[in-house]
Amino acid sequence: MILQAHAKVNLTLDVLGKRPDGYHALRTVMAAISLADEVSVHPAPDVRVSADAALPADNTAYRAATLYQKRYRCGGAHMHIKKRIPSQAGLGGASADAAAVLKAMQSFYGAATERELYALAREVGADVPFCLHGGVALCEGVGEILTPLPAIRCPIVLLKGEGGVSTGALFASLSLPVAHAGSELAVTAIQQDDLRTLASALGNALQASAEKMCGEIAENLQRLKELGALGVCMSGSGACVYGLFESRAAAARAVEQLADAPFACVSELC
Repeated sequence: MILQAHAKVNLTLDVLGKRPDGYHALRTVMAAISLADEVSVHPAPDVRVSADAALPADNTAYRAATLYQKRYRCGGAHMHIKKRIPSQAGLGGASADAAAVLKAMQSFYGAATERELYALAREVGADVPFCLHGGVALCEGVGEILTPLPAIRCPIVLLKGEGGVSTGALFASLSLPVAHAGSELAVTAIQQDDLRTLASALGNALQASAEKMCGEIAENLQRLKELGALGVCMSGSGACVYGLFESRAAAARAVEQLADAPFACVSELC
């Protein structure tokens, strides 16, 4: 199977507090975007992963396939990942890869119920259930409680500098709770297909702390504003930022002005 593992952006992100299990309670509106890794998966007796970019030995694709194989005592998979989603970006690339592998394993072996498959996804990582679901959703808990929302079509520009942000260090630096309180407005805007209201509701409670760790984030947000974005925000724990644009042509013109950036592209909310 060849699957497209779609990146995501956080349209809103609130950090409500720390749970007894050590994870942070979140409320976030997430949307899949057209930027995607390509994941090729073949059924096999064991589990192997290769990629056209460096991956950690215990990468999420490997963990997802191994967890499925051990849980259901079935075959494994050989996987190859063509990376298109930048790392340390807050775009969920590793989670998207894991979700694609779980879809492939389920297609090959059919051993899990839908509920069990989502439980496996949660074991692999907090964003994996959303990546398994796709589309647009309000995500709560640690990200695994999903409320589907209607699709909202919009071109976006993604922009990332050389720097990255450590997710662990970022969460450790927070004074809780940190809420930006735009999630309810974003949900309403999406339900009403109101792009301008959605643009005004964008917000990420991690952004201020991330900007202290990586000064490029604030600079890149300002660049997108100056290039005509309706609204801008940082995705996840950063360091990628994005802007919503009224038309693909406007987004393409903005990217032409970002030729000096290490990573800049036009994508779509999908």
